Amino acid sequence: MLKLSQAKFSEPDIATTKDEPLVIHQKSTQTSDRLVIFVHGLGGGRYGKNATWGNFPAFVFEDLSQVDVGLYQYVTLFERLKFWKSVKLNREAEVFADLIRDELSDYPSIVLIGHSMGGLLCKAVISHFVHHNETAVLSRIGGMVLMATPQLGSMRVPKSLQWLSSDFQALKPHGEFVTTITDTFQDYFHSSDERVVGFKRVAIPTWAVLGSSDFWVDRLSAGVGLSSDRKKMARGSHTKIVKPDTRSGVYEWVRERIISGLDRFKYDAFIASPMAAIKTEKQYQETRTQVIEIQNIMKATCRFKSIFFAGNDLKSKTEFDAADIALEDDMKILRDSRYFVLIYPQQVVSSVLFEAGWALAFGKPSVYFVRKGVHLPFLMAKAEQAHLVAHVRIYEYSSWEDIGKIITDHGTRLWLRA
Repeated sequence: MLKLSQAKFSEPDIATTKDEPLVIHQKSTQTSDRLVIFVHGLGGGRYGKNATWGNFPAFVFEDLSQVDVGLYQYVTLFERLKFWKSVKLNREAEVFADLIRDELSDYPSIVLIGHSMGGLLCKAVISHFVHHNETAVLSRIGGMVLMATPQLGSMRVPKSLQWLSSDFQALKPHGEFVTTITDTFQDYFHSSDERVVGFKRVAIPTWAVLGSSDFWVDRLSAGVGLSSDRKKMARGSHTKIVKPDTRSGVYEWVRERIISGLDRFKYDAFIASPMAAIKTEKQYQETRTQVIEIQNIMKATCRFKSIFFAGNDLKSKTEFDAADIALEDDMKILRDSRYFVLIYPQQVVSSVLFEAGWALAFGKPSVYFVRKGVHLPFLMAKAEQAHLVAHVRIYEYSSWEDIGKIITDHGTRLWLRA
């Protein structure tokens, strides 16, 4: 992997990058923790006059100020004549998946954009994570854009060529490669609301761009499994739709999906702690101060940028008692949060128990900090042992410092399955 620090997007010398699977263009003016990776298709390339993407990577680099741009390259078509460099697409998916897991671990949010067979490679990477229970890595995939991707294979691949190359085998209509990936997505993924996780299903925002005059990929294969609002029919051929001349049309549509994928959770965490049940102003201020300190520890340790805690804006018990927080607003904020945290210092009847229940219903990985486990209602106390969509961890604590230490010691692993 090669990283280039640039003030403006520019292509490097191809000779210096040909053996690098991934080249990342980073902004020299700032550090970014979000990444968009472009993956070419059959016979494609990332640089040069015949590059797959045209202006696409440069436009994204220039328009999205806090996003790095990566271009992935792998051996296809005639390059496979160098048999010592040629690997099957499912093996390439393993290479790509391990690179995302390890070398790209500093990026908590990644969007994959694949053209044609590159889209199949992106889906194969996601399938690899699922079958290897790589939940921590899956949580970092912000979205996927499939551009002219033959998700069911291509009917235009001649049968006589299917035995010549692993590329053509992968593109075989209804072949083993595409069938396995399609089955995985049907069994484990949903795209109705990416902020909510269904039972045994992972939420990966996915969109597709279809070419109106695409000779190689038919409409069904390019958009299968996606609702109409997640597909865009663009004027152009199989290769033209990924080479935008202007920032309107296809590019603008894809750019908005990139932003949506990278920012699908408005809040990294939702902290619920009984506040209305507190009897005195002194107790309210003490609790509020301690929860805000826990919030700051979470930001420093887990690299969280935005955390919702009702006490942030309600600086006194009087303000909290007078606040009219609608149920719809509370549920919307909970949907917009990646993780849930319950801090339950004493056994009280509080709406935080209601919020904890909805967090589980929405599939939010949850952590409960309680003075005593017996203070929780029976079903909540047993949630850690249940086979739920989103797992729960429960920690007893004696002091606020205990909570801070647990977060410092474990970081984001608190919310991830072992």
